[in-house]
Amino acid sequence: MKQAVWVVVANPVSGKGRALDRSKKLKNSLEKKGLIAVEVNANSFEENILSLTRAISTHSPKGILIVGGDGLVNNVVNHLYNLNVEIPISVVPEGTGNDFARTCGTYGLSDDEILNLILGQEPRAMDLLLVNGRVCVQIAATGFDAQVNRRANSLKWLRGKGKYVLAMLQEISRLKKTSYRIVLDGREQVFDAIFVALANSPSYGGGMRISPDSKPNDGIAEIAILHPVNRLELLRVFPLVFSGKHVNHKKFRRYSASTGRLEAQTSVYADGEDFGELPIDFQVLPEAIKVWWRQ
Repeated sequence: MKQAVWVVVANPVSGKGRALDRSKKLKNSLEKKGLIAVEVNANSFEENILSLTRAISTHSPKGILIVGGDGLVNNVVNHLYNLNVEIPISVVPEGTGNDFARTCGTYGLSDDEILNLILGQEPRAMDLLLVNGRVCVQIAATGFDAQVNRRANSLKWLRGKGKYVLAMLQEISRLKKTSYRIVLDGREQVFDAIFVALANSPSYGGGMRISPDSKPNDGIAEIAILHPVNRLELLRVFPLVFSGKHVNHKKFRRYSASTGRLEAQTSVYADGEDFGELPIDFQVLPEAIKVWWRQ
């Protein structure tokens, strides 16, 4: 008979080893409460996924604690989606941006507070975005934002929003508009833009509230668009994204849809992960995952 366990998944290199230390402490804390916990913390993505698969097939996980950043969250959620299993998750932020933890309300919580959340409350349903067959939990960014994300991923020595600010400053000399064709719930538009982002939640890039009114449980995605501006204007508007006040800029537009298609000669990064080149087809998967979510 399978035993019900808690699975603690960590990225050993995340946070310069802090994720691994924290996952061990969480496992010990669960065991002190008389619960069974299994760690998954292999040194590569492939080994981690194999270990997670074994843990799921060997046990009956009550939940998965993901100790790391948005990339690890994306990897685990995609794996659960591909396995077609329903296991609730909670995120323990130890990554660079930690935007999913901001959405779930676990950003800044202590280990005890996170354990109280998962042991004292029921998980809640959350939507997912399906982008060319891959799951996205937060935001899929294209155009200039995707270039900034690619640059930020190369800055291994920085964490948090500072990494994305520096990446933006380094990429702004290459700023150019991109020609898009988008179809949202059957309605077509053609325009030039600096970026187009598909948002299931408010923030990316360590707290940049690109779509401040987005909710991860409303069955729709918001589409955030910045039409062409020059470099000086982008530098002027950029700081407003941390408060969400950029939405009042005359070149910023927002739409909503449950399905759509984006066509352009650019790339897409979702949850900080490289999702390849456009075109992309997307759809909202309503209530596709259970999450311990503190509002």
